[in-house]
Amino acid sequence: MNRPYNGWRASANILEMYDDIVAVTENQPLSGGHFLLSLHSPRQARATRPGQFAMLRLLGRSDVLLRRPMSIYDTKPAARPRGRSRAKGSPEIIQLLYKAVGRGTRLMADLQPGDRVGLLGPLGHGFFEEDYLPQAREADEILLVAGGIGIAALLLPAKQLAGAGFGQRLFFGGGTKADLVGFREFKPLVRETLLATEDGSVGHHGFVTRPLEAHLARHRKKNFLLLACGPWAMLEAMVEIAKSYGHRCLVSLENRMGCGLGVCLGCSIRVRGEGHGAYERVCTEGPVFWAEKVVWEREQVLES
Repeated sequence: MNRPYNGWRASANILEMYDDIVAVTENQPLSGGHFLLSLHSPRQARATRPGQFAMLRLLGRSDVLLRRPMSIYDTKPAARPRGRSRAKGSPEIIQLLYKAVGRGTRLMADLQPGDRVGLLGPLGHGFFEEDYLPQAREADEILLVAGGIGIAALLLPAKQLAGAGFGQRLFFGGGTKADLVGFREFKPLVRETLLATEDGSVGHHGFVTRPLEAHLARHRKKNFLLLACGPWAMLEAMVEIAKSYGHRCLVSLENRMGCGLGVCLGCSIRVRGEGHGAYERVCTEGPVFWAEKVVWEREQVLES
C-alpha cells in the first residue's frame, strides 16, 4: 500500500513523506563494494530536499527486520525512449549511493531492475537553504567536506548552491582509491576537487582534514562556510579545525536508526541544552545540525 504522510511533520520544514513500494530501475556496481541504486518513485523524488534521507525495506525478508537509512544522493527524470527528450524539472528517480558492508546492504547488492522495495521518505531536516542562506551569502566560498559514503549527502546541496551562483570546493577522503566514489558528479558544480586517501593511492596521503586545514591556512582572510558529512571522528576533527580559523559548519550526522520517524529514540545525540533539551534525534531534528550545537565529546561509559 502507498501511504501518504502529508501534513505530518517530523521537522518544521518537512511537508511531505510517503511510504511506497517502488521499482528498481538500476543497481550499478561501483568500485570498492559500492553501488548506485536507482528507484522509480516520482512523488518521493519531487518531494525530496537537499540533505534528506530515506528508509529502505527489503520485501519478503523476515530475517532483515529493520529498514536501512540511506542518504538521498540524487533525484533525476526518468529515462525516455530514444529520440524523445528527457523531461526537465520533473524528477521521477531517487538514487541511493551505498556500500555493501552488512547483511542488509549485501542483500541490496543483489537487487535487479524490476525488483521492488519499500521506501519511506523523504525524511529528516537536511541542508535546507532557509537555515544557512545568510551565512552562505557572507562567505567567500562554500567548502564541501566528505568522508567515505558521506559524499552521498552532499550532491543535492551542491547542485542547489551551484544553481544559486555560489562558489564551491570539494574535499573528499577515503581509505583507498576504491572508496572515492560518486564525486565526479560534482565536477561541473565546484571550482576544484581535492582528494585524500589513507593509503596514499590517490591524492593526499592521509586524512582529508589535512588538505582542508592547509586551504584554510592559505586563505586566513577569507570567510568560509563548511557543509560536511562523514564518520564522527572526521567531523569532530574538521569542526575543531574550522573553529580555530573562525568558520561555521553544517554537519550531516551518520547514526544508527530504527524507525526514522523519531519514535524509537535510538539515534539520539547530545546537544547543547539542559534536561530533555540536551538530546535531539538525528532522524527528525537532523540529520543536519550546526556544528556548535553538537556535543562532540564521546560519552564515557564507566565500568562497574
